[in-house]
Amino acid sequence: MKIKLLFLLFPLFISAQKYQFIELRKSIKDKNHHAKSLTLLDRREDKFIGIVSHRKDPYEVKFEKDDLEKLFSDWFIEYNKEGGHNQYFFMLEYLKVKDVPTEKSVKGHLEMRASTFLKKNNQYYFLKKNRISKDYYLKDHAYITRAIAANISSEISSIIKDSYDIKEFNIPISEMQMENYEKVISEQLPIFSLSSFKDGVYRDYKSFAEQNPDKELIVKKNKDGVIKGVKRVDEYDNLNKEVFAVIDNGIAYKKIPTSIIEIEKDNNGFFIMASEEELFPQNNTMTITGAAAFGLIGGLIGAVIDAASSKARKQNAKYYRVGIDALTGEYILPENFGRLK
Repeated sequence: MKIKLLFLLFPLFISAQKYQFIELRKSIKDKNHHAKSLTLLDRREDKFIGIVSHRKDPYEVKFEKDDLEKLFSDWFIEYNKEGGHNQYFFMLEYLKVKDVPTEKSVKGHLEMRASTFLKKNNQYYFLKKNRISKDYYLKDHAYITRAIAANISSEISSIIKDSYDIKEFNIPISEMQMENYEKVISEQLPIFSLSSFKDGVYRDYKSFAEQNPDKELIVKKNKDGVIKGVKRVDEYDNLNKEVFAVIDNGIAYKKIPTSIIEIEKDNNGFFIMASEEELFPQNNTMTITGAAAFGLIGGLIGAVIDAASSKARKQNAKYYRVGIDALTGEYILPENFGRLK
């Protein structure tokens, strides 16, 4: 009798399930009309995204349609009536949401990893990668479930639109290698294979990884050989250019808001040793979000930047190993790095 009752109630449990759908509505128009197609590569081991609560009611977060490959293809076609020649691929590597208990209630949490590729001659070329780890608090969002779903949609559209204008790494990988693309590509990048660095100024991480210093800019020093910034090679203009890093006498330095820090390397890749206060100064009135929060901004800006004095750090500061992503140059913050949690 109990078994029969359970089967009778089971359809009620199913029908009572509440959903929060991820709607792909934002424009992903390629304004230059180079894009021919967009294909989803869903490489998630577990397709179940997760459950988050709104006012104690659990909502399963899921895409608005089950056929995701068609959903992405139709989304692309809707905004790109004039097709080009480039075949773009969006790889969804990981997507999970969950409730996290707090002292007074719960917060929502989102983890997502995604990347994009360009396909040419049956080979794939890396374009961009996004890694998101974000908490959602009731005090900031009236509807946490909606906020999370909207953020997932926004992040996906942003990485796709950004990919249209990115120059790919010139390292072809096969479809079989896509599962391990980060290792395959990084092993072929000059920054990992060369025995020494090329001196110069690097405007972005891609030029740094490929060891192609800027031809118009050089490191600016004072008479004592202390790094002060960057300048044009013709010395016509002393520019506070935004750059990723500088290399001087074979030593690489990363610009942070308060100074420059030597870029080090171990078996796990490149990293800097920095405190939260150095990377995200409390007295900085600028809101740091998106790519900037992960270290992609960094002009050698300020009155004096002294590579030697950067080692004379705050005595009471707690320093962390902050990794530098091998393909993007973004910061990989350790779990106990609390500023962005």
